[in-house]
Amino acid sequence: MSSTPMPSNKREGPKITSFFSIKMKSSTEPTDPSIANTNVMQKELNVEECDDKYDSNLHPNDPKTSIPKNQIEFKQRVLKGPYQPVLKIFPRTTLGNANKQRSFQHSWYNLFPWLEYSPKADLAFCFPCRMFNGATGLNAGQSEIVYSKTGFKNWKSATIRFNVHQKTKVHLNSSSALSNFLDSKSIDVVLDKTCEHINSQKEIQRLKNREIVKRLIDIILCICIGGKPLRGHTEKTNDVHKGLFLDIVSLLRKYDSVFNEHFISGPKNCLYTSNRIQNDLISSINLVIRKQLQDIITERKISLIADETSDIGHHEQLSIVLRYFDETKNCPIEQFLCLKRMTSVDAQSIFDKMSDVVQEYGIKWENVVSICFDGASTMSGSTGGVQAKFKEKNNNSFFVHCYGHCLNLVLVDSIGRHNIVTFDFFGNIQLIYNFIEGSCTRHAVLEKIANLTNTKLKTLKSISTTRWACRSEAISAIKENYTSILAAIEEIVDNTKQSDVRAKGKGILHQMKTFEFIFAMLMLDPILSSILKTSAFLQSSDINLLTALEIIESLKKFLVSMRNTEKDFTDIYHKTVQMCKNYDIEIPQLKKRKVSTKIDYSSNTQYYMSSKEEEMKVSVYYSTLDHMISGINIRFNQETINTIRSIGNLLILNINSNDITVLSAAFDLNSEMLKTEINLLKHTENIPKGEKNKCGDWINWLTQSNYGRETIFCNVFKALKTFMVIPVTSCSCERSFSKLSIVKTKLRSTMRQDRLDSLLTIFIEQEFAYGINIDDVIDTFKNLTPVDRRMEL
Repeated sequence: MSSTPMPSNKREGPKITSFFSIKMKSSTEPTDPSIANTNVMQKELNVEECDDKYDSNLHPNDPKTSIPKNQIEFKQRVLKGPYQPVLKIFPRTTLGNANKQRSFQHSWYNLFPWLEYSPKADLAFCFPCRMFNGATGLNAGQSEIVYSKTGFKNWKSATIRFNVHQKTKVHLNSSSALSNFLDSKSIDVVLDKTCEHINSQKEIQRLKNREIVKRLIDIILCICIGGKPLRGHTEKTNDVHKGLFLDIVSLLRKYDSVFNEHFISGPKNCLYTSNRIQNDLISSINLVIRKQLQDIITERKISLIADETSDIGHHEQLSIVLRYFDETKNCPIEQFLCLKRMTSVDAQSIFDKMSDVVQEYGIKWENVVSICFDGASTMSGSTGGVQAKFKEKNNNSFFVHCYGHCLNLVLVDSIGRHNIVTFDFFGNIQLIYNFIEGSCTRHAVLEKIANLTNTKLKTLKSISTTRWACRSEAISAIKENYTSILAAIEEIVDNTKQSDVRAKGKGILHQMKTFEFIFAMLMLDPILSSILKTSAFLQSSDINLLTALEIIESLKKFLVSMRNTEKDFTDIYHKTVQMCKNYDIEIPQLKKRKVSTKIDYSSNTQYYMSSKEEEMKVSVYYSTLDHMISGINIRFNQETINTIRSIGNLLILNINSNDITVLSAAFDLNSEMLKTEINLLKHTENIPKGEKNKCGDWINWLTQSNYGRETIFCNVFKALKTFMVIPVTSCSCERSFSKLSIVKTKLRSTMRQDRLDSLLTIFIEQEFAYGINIDDVIDTFKNLTPVDRRMEL
């Protein structure tokens, strides 16, 4: 027998109750024409829906499958009715000497509602006889095994034989047994009338237990969202403070009678306030949040951001953040994924951890658009770094060197030992901070001086070794409090009884009253203020590369303008001279350089400064700005630069063939369709116009309701949406480190990694935690352990 294709859309027979309400009145009565016509129409529709794909496994309702022995499963199978699939082409069989091919006909389902068919075996069966052939003793010795076991296949005389069968005593007895079975009650209900009452009481108690657990989950959410510790130092009965969790439980018992009854009359071995239950509930919340995120990012384009740090327990931690495009908000979203402990920080170990996260969330490698790290060789190495290993998985993914780190490196390169004036200036700034803020007494002197002079004291800042843009605040504080700081240090030097403090104070006063210190302060203040603004703008989580590059270009133009505008330097120099005069600071004279004639006999070709102003301009002012401008050109010239420029041209619809090639390769687009869509947009009204169009403006225009523009211009929409997924900085990882320092403190330094990860997820992703489905958390909590919970949920 040739194998027969199974239908993918299978038509179940009518419900057994309706089937027997028609057929059990009389086995010889014709079927109601209206019902028959309806069935015919349904089957004709199903003929179009069915396909002839082959499935090697039997359908669960196929007549060739064994009859379920379990009482509940048996009743569920009976309620489904006869299995009546409709195929486009039923298998043909050669019958008789005429060599005519015949097959099963789907129209027989209307004539004989009890009929069912097995596509796998190409056999017909009688559903009542197959299910209830031996249910009663009435059919003893009269069973027709053709319709109940072996199956019928004589299609030539099928209608005649089917008419004969439905009038037989065997068929009538089986149909009656089926009807009685549907009308009967289960044996448990018949034997025990109180079973239903007992089950209802159990259900009431179960719902009550869920209400108790809901309150416990709300308490844990309230504490974890605030980043507070759940447990106290000790949790004994006579302790006044047992920790936030037990204290809030005690508070809630005062005002919630249902909650209080649980602790009074409930079993003492399942109060569900132990540390293990707390950990299980925290893990359950974390699992539900991750499941929600996993559902969101399925089949979406994503980017991965990662960074490392060490926590208070001397554990190296790797923070992983996910970035994707949210269609509801029409903007990119950065989502904290997890915190992984690293025992080794080589490139392979970091990649393995990130690869595990990719597999855990079911992310496909081809959907990873880009990765974003800092500039460490372990992460950004082009041959053995983490980014190189990611490109082995997906060669089309981009690597983005964090723009925040790039800007920081620009400052590091421009203010170094090659520029002694600025190098010494930052050292003096740190000395001032350490001297004043290192002692409460000396800080009090500064406050007293500020109050006497009626000036608003600005808090002194330490020089950050990693975030150089923050040095702007330290310079601004010194500049605004310069007079008060000088007076305070002079008073400290005059009144101190410690020789080292006096020596340090006199040294700081000497440095603060130098021309170079004043000039560096006035020069760096506007430069670092603009860089600080740029750095803060780059740290926005929804910023895209095009906007980031525009603000970087604006910063470079500002620095170039300062470099090329003579008036800017002149103003700074004159302010320095005036400030030195106000504070009786000596303006040093330029040391005349002695020209060596031993090395170069043409001494007139050697250049030397003619004035102090020229010396400060060339050796300090120009040097600082030139290094910054050069650093911006080098550091921000990344592999994404061509894509950014092509997207910029796309937004103004001024795109060439090279841009189309770049975008098509980067975002897997149809180049011809992209070109056609751009031509249509050029002749479309009400499009976003102007040289400063933003990706967000185009996204909003394309997704306006009732227009379907994202479908018409699908390649443009895909390019913009995928481009916005590419991250700019790794600041989200830095923010998670700030949260980590709050969650894991000296008093909470020994918690397990999985608990730390769960607490951090709830603390960071507060929006998910507030909107979490409590019932899902309870169901996860119920199945979290392999053994049943003591409290039925």
